[in-house]
Amino acid sequence: MTPSFLICGIEHCGTTLLSDFFRQTPHFDSGFEVGVLLSDKPRNFRSLEPFISNIRSGWGLNNNDLDEICDTDNFADFYAGLWDKSTVVDKRKNKIFDKTPRYLVNLESVAKKGQFPILICYKDPRAIVASDFMRSKQPDFAPWYKDYKPKKIGYMKRLYHNYTLAMEGKIPRCHSVALENLCLDTRNTLEGVFAFIGEPFDLSYLTLKGLRYAHTKSPYIASNIPFEYLHQLSPKQISRICDDFSQFSLWFYH
Repeated sequence: MTPSFLICGIEHCGTTLLSDFFRQTPHFDSGFEVGVLLSDKPRNFRSLEPFISNIRSGWGLNNNDLDEICDTDNFADFYAGLWDKSTVVDKRKNKIFDKTPRYLVNLESVAKKGQFPILICYKDPRAIVASDFMRSKQPDFAPWYKDYKPKKIGYMKRLYHNYTLAMEGKIPRCHSVALENLCLDTRNTLEGVFAFIGEPFDLSYLTLKGLRYAHTKSPYIASNIPFEYLHQLSPKQISRICDDFSQFSLWFYH
């Protein structure tokens, strides 16, 4: 058993939301995240944190089952065991997908481990910074941003490099999904996504029934989600982000 497709991208940019749409289908299901394709083989996944710890709760596994699942050098065997042992997925379905945002960091290596289509999610850098600031719970933007900016830009350079390679066709079987398009033009965006992975799209999928994870807050799409930064940050702060993150021009929404 191998994943029908992968979902990766920038953290907190709609990967869970996109996963929830696929869970509405009669065929696809998945736990929260995997991460095994960041390892050279499943056997070595046992030491890859935080993924090896998170997969227990994200897929409903006990320690013995997880150790057994990892006892292979074959990724297809790993995914078959993951599906079989998981207490989270709907066993009436028959297709697995793997949603792990961090795959974008090692996209070239990940893409060589199978023939699966890869969906790359992203959002505007202004929204990225704003959501990171809100999650930090820090009271003042300026000191937080001074420490945050160099590390975040360094990390995003790796993501953007791989994203650019994918969009240029140098990494095969990739399709991009902007959170802004997912929220403002949901039907057309999802029709394109489903066509890319070779599956029909149905309007009933838009209802988002039976949400499994708290990361998707509501059973509907809200157009304001990608633009909350407009009231979370001041115009001066937004302008500074535009200047500092200008090298990621393809990700800005205009």
